[in-house]
Amino acid sequence: MKSAAGGAVAPVATLGNRRLKVLQPEAARSLGPAGTLGPDPLTPLTDGLQRPISYLRISLTDRCNYRCTYCMPEGGVDILPRDEILSFEEIEAIVAALTQVGVRRVRLTGGEPTVRKDLLQLVQRLGRLGLEDLSLSTNGERLGELARPLRAAGLDRLNVSLDTLSAERFRAVTRRGNLDAVLAGLDAARAAGFRHTKLNTVAMRGFNDDELGAVCRYAFERDFIPRFIELMPMAAGSLFYPGTFLPAAEIRARLQAEFGELGPSTTAALPESGAAALPGVGPARYTEVRFAGQVRRVGLISAVTEPFCDTCNRIRLSATGQLHACLAYDDAIDLRSVLRAATAAATTAATTPKDQQSRLVALARAGLQQKRPGHEFTPAGCGGPQKHMVSIGG
Repeated sequence: MKSAAGGAVAPVATLGNRRLKVLQPEAARSLGPAGTLGPDPLTPLTDGLQRPISYLRISLTDRCNYRCTYCMPEGGVDILPRDEILSFEEIEAIVAALTQVGVRRVRLTGGEPTVRKDLLQLVQRLGRLGLEDLSLSTNGERLGELARPLRAAGLDRLNVSLDTLSAERFRAVTRRGNLDAVLAGLDAARAAGFRHTKLNTVAMRGFNDDELGAVCRYAFERDFIPRFIELMPMAAGSLFYPGTFLPAAEIRARLQAEFGELGPSTTAALPESGAAALPGVGPARYTEVRFAGQVRRVGLISAVTEPFCDTCNRIRLSATGQLHACLAYDDAIDLRSVLRAATAAATTAATTPKDQQSRLVALARAGLQQKRPGHEFTPAGCGGPQKHMVSIGG
C-alpha cells in the first residue's frame, strides 16, 4: 500500500511483539523542502474525508498498575524497552507541531499515565503550548497524592475509570485495584479544584449492569459526569467475553427505568446555560435525566452499535511515537523516526525546529489521507485491531 505522498507502508514491531503497518518517514522526505505539503503547510489538519482533526490523545506508557479484564491479559503484555518510549522533549515537539495545524485539545493516557515518572514536568511543558484543554485519563489509584500537584501544574480536567462501586467486583475487574483508594482520589480531585470530572464505566451484562443507576447517583452527588461505554473488541476480540456486551439502547432503557423519561441527545456534557458548560470534544453523546430536581447529563460512548465515525476529530499517539488515525485499526504513522533522525542530523547538517515541525506535520497530513470512513466493530466481538487497549489508551 502507498501513502498519499507515495511513501511505502511497511510493517514494523512497535507494540511489544505486535506488528503494525507504519508510514515511514521517507514519505516526509519526498514532500519537498522542509517536508511541506501543498501551498500552505499551516492549513488546518484534516483527513482524506475532510474531517477536521483537533484532538490528540497521547499514550505516555504501556505500563499499568491494574490488569483490567477488558484491557489487558491477566499475565500482562510485553513491556517496551525504555529507549523506544518517547521522551518528554519528543512529546512536546510533536504537540507543538500539531498545534500549528489545528490541534487544540490533548488528553494524556496510558497504560496508566500516572505511573510515568516525572509526569508533572510533562504537564507543565504542554501547559505552555496554548492548548484550549489539557486532560488526563486515569484509573484513579494515585490521585490521592497527585491531584493537587497535577492541578497546580496546569492540568484542566480528569477522566477516571470507575466500573463498579462494589469493592469485590472492583477487585475482580481490575485484578488488583483498590476501590477505596480510587474513591479517595476522586475526593482529592474535587478538593484540588477539578470540576466536572468524567467517570468512565465500561458497561457489561452480568457484571455491573445492575449498578448503572447507582453509579449515576454517586456521580451526580459529587458533580461528576457519568459516562457508560460499550465494550469494544480490542486485541482481536480475545478479551471480549461472550454474553457480556451491553448495547447503548439497553443502557438507555435501564437509565429510563431508574430516572424516568430521558431528555434529548446532545454532544455537550453540561446544559448550555450552565456557568461552566463543557463542549463536546470527544465521542460521547449525552442524554438528560432528572435528579434531585435538576437536569443532569449522562454520557454514552457507543462505538459498536451507534458509531460516531463521521464526526471523528481524534488521533492517537502511542508511547513509541506511532500516530494512529483510528483506535480500531493497527495502521500507524511513524513520527518518532522523524524526531530521532533530526536529532542525529543536527550534528552534521543545519536543521531547525521549524524544519522538524514541518516534516512532522507533513508526515501526519500524508498519513491521515488514508484514514478510513469508519470501523468494523461488531457486538459479537469481531472487527477489532490486534493491539490491546492498554497499548494505545482509550
